[in-house]
Amino acid sequence: MYVDLNCSWFKHPFPRRSFRIASQGQIRTICGLGLATVLVYPRESDPDTTTDTPSTSPPSISETTTKTGPDTTLVDQASPSRNGSLPTPSDYHQAGELASEAYRQVIQRSSEMMRELATGSPEGLRNAKVMINGLSTLLTNTEAAGMVASAFNPEDLDSLNILHALNVATLSMMVAQHFDIEQDSIQLIGMAGLLLDIGEQRIPNRILRNRSNLSHRETREYHLHPYHAIDMLRRYPGFPEEVLDIIRSHHERLDGSGYPEKLKGEQIPLPVRIISAVDQYDSLINHPNPKQAVSPAEALSRMYKHQQHLFAPDVVVAMIQTFGVYPPGTVVTLSDGSLGLVLNINFEIRLKPLVLIYDPAASKDSPPTIDLSLQSEPTIVRAMSRAELPCAVAEYFHLKRWTGYFIQSSMRTAREETAT
Repeated sequence: MYVDLNCSWFKHPFPRRSFRIASQGQIRTICGLGLATVLVYPRESDPDTTTDTPSTSPPSISETTTKTGPDTTLVDQASPSRNGSLPTPSDYHQAGELASEAYRQVIQRSSEMMRELATGSPEGLRNAKVMINGLSTLLTNTEAAGMVASAFNPEDLDSLNILHALNVATLSMMVAQHFDIEQDSIQLIGMAGLLLDIGEQRIPNRILRNRSNLSHRETREYHLHPYHAIDMLRRYPGFPEEVLDIIRSHHERLDGSGYPEKLKGEQIPLPVRIISAVDQYDSLINHPNPKQAVSPAEALSRMYKHQQHLFAPDVVVAMIQTFGVYPPGTVVTLSDGSLGLVLNINFEIRLKPLVLIYDPAASKDSPPTIDLSLQSEPTIVRAMSRAELPCAVAEYFHLKRWTGYFIQSSMRTAREETAT
């Protein structure tokens, strides 16, 4: 049968939503999607599977009810947070489990997915869709969303490029939720963030390693990577044009100084503005040269104060509202004189995140953390720049060491509070 799943591109794992069924495995997958109906086109189906349709009649559609079954993937496990009420320890615990599972699944799929996409494998696209679907649904859970932001640990990934792709995808979907954008479109933004630099696989390594000191010819060659990405992704039938448009333009700037088409102002649509700003933010905090990296708070401040001619002010404000005054990864001074590393976003009480405390004598397997939302003291006094951190403190709070740790510490805090 030739079927049309008649649902969002991200609801199913197939390259396109309408196709001719070729295996029992595809039928099992469709039955597991939880769809109420599946559309069948008799004229496009093989003649021995449906009633013959006279060639003179218009194309007809028949509805076939599917047998729905439980979807065991992550995407149906997240539940919306409760409006107007603070998270309970059980909420926090459940959010930790959701974020931990998402983290595990994404790390497992990421490197293999990029390699498969580069070769045109349908499995690579399927994995990319599953990852974005799971992450986008996870972000509808407020507590889990606050925990998953900037969670990916470079030590668990093959390269900084994959870390960057995962961060841009996740954070862009979080920022997009501040605008009047439908969920399907938010997922397309996430897919664009995940794949925005896949075209760099066609750029020579000598250029990628030396981006800050390229010749004019090498710069022009590097600026072609958005077109390379489009060429690679067009090999997938039915790949969304919206995603290709975002990838093509993610290096454009409001003042026309970007590339490859020198777009400016209103020529740059909102999804591109979101992706380009988040791309810049993550590039600042995860700079290839650690000496040039800045803290998350410094990155937002720089973009807000000095780069409004490049990035949409409303998007930068949405980023500040999303990530908070003290985004995950920011080192802060507390009112009791201690230093802490912000580990999550507390959407209910912005100035009360989960904080990892600087204590060089503590066990590396169980460093001290404080959930500032559970007590009146201490409070955050200010954020510290990377430049003013003593070497010992900077080493202790090295993001490669702690960015993935927050999930388990959050879950432990929730269990302890539950026991209390």
